[in-house]
Amino acid sequence: MHNQKLSKNRVMAMSALILVLTSCGKCEEYASEYSCDYVIKEATYDVYYWHNLEDDNEADNEFIGSSIGLEACKNLAMNHAYAIKEEWNDRAYVCGLIEDGNLMEKHRLLPQGYN
Repeated sequence: MHNQKLSKNRVMAMSALILVLTSCGKCEEYASEYSCDYVIKEATYDVYYWHNLEDDNEADNEFIGSSIGLEACKNLAMNHAYAIKEEWNDRAYVCGLIEDGNLMEKHRLLPQGYN
């Protein structure tokens, strides 16, 4: 009986530890492994713009620069669209979160209320 009780306590403790470890740093709003503050304000992004979005041609993706934070990423893409005289579309850009030179995640700035 004592061993069963000890075993149940271990299972509960391990379950709690797993829950804590898997939720550390994650940002649910962005389905990210990183914290929300990091994703929204601190991360370095490679910014890509998709020309002629309606044509659905992957070859139309263009690297247009880098930014810190999602708002700067979106602003860079919006300014690019304006400069090339394309109508802005929220789906026409993607922010590639870069860490140690590697693409880790892709994001777009969510509507206000998530920051």
